[in-house]
Amino acid sequence: MVPRPIIIDCDPGVDDAVMLMMALASPALDVRAITTVAGNVPLNLTSRNARMMCQIMDRTDIPVFAGCPRPILREPVTAEHFHGDSGIAGLDPFEPDAPLAAGHAVQHLIDTLRAARPGQYTIVVTGPLTNIATAIIMAPDIARGIDRLVIMGGADTEGGNITPFAEFNIFADPHAAAIVFDSAIPCTVLSLDVTHQVRAEPERLTLLRALPGPRAAIMVQLLEAANVLEARWKEGRMTPMHDPATIAWLLAPGLFESHQATVSVDTAPGDRFGQTRVALSEPGPHEWVTMADADGFFALIERLVNNT
Repeated sequence: MVPRPIIIDCDPGVDDAVMLMMALASPALDVRAITTVAGNVPLNLTSRNARMMCQIMDRTDIPVFAGCPRPILREPVTAEHFHGDSGIAGLDPFEPDAPLAAGHAVQHLIDTLRAARPGQYTIVVTGPLTNIATAIIMAPDIARGIDRLVIMGGADTEGGNITPFAEFNIFADPHAAAIVFDSAIPCTVLSLDVTHQVRAEPERLTLLRALPGPRAAIMVQLLEAANVLEARWKEGRMTPMHDPATIAWLLAPGLFESHQATVSVDTAPGDRFGQTRVALSEPGPHEWVTMADADGFFALIERLVNNT
């Protein structure tokens, strides 16, 4: 099997860190670049954290490009209260050996996608959509090089996780999200509706803890730290596997159920600012994922960690 070429746009973030470990461990994915955006923590930290994960996974060959330091219109919002001051609770931060790649993430996206074959790249997006929206505005023709966007963001039946109605990634830059969803680029959307079905329960961490090697231990450290932080907000609930769901969907789509839909974003000031509105429709431009096999999800993580 020829590995799938992907670019990961992210804002690490504890769950982004787990997502990166999964992606970089998989022989089925050819990670060509990582682009970073301000989100869970400011841009300088998301850019350092992405390079930390590349070093931990012995993949310093993958370039990391820093992108947009703030949303398109709204005031910046971050989530240190959940991800820790460093952005990656559970790990001691360090300055990676590899520097940032030269150039801006948005320009790299434009240059790469313009040079690509039709539908060559899958873009995985696990942070605010600022970089992707900016690239689309600057160069609408890049859509030709994209097979699909796989986005962690939004919520419908579950309600929000930063307001009663809005999920963090969309709330952090709803104007960017609106641009992306309106672009007609095929999107698979993994929202809180599905990520809340897959949680790092203690018995699942016990299975990961039994695996050999330092990377399994790092995975457990990240998930244990996330569980502690989750408990501050929702006692008795374990952390949902938000961003890792994107990689799980790419590697094992049979673990999920989805429906065609049209997704829009509320950008009007008010209580519902940043809310995703989902209209199920056949055919629709978006694939809204609704169900996940949690046991199969963690079995996939075990296989990936065991291969490293």
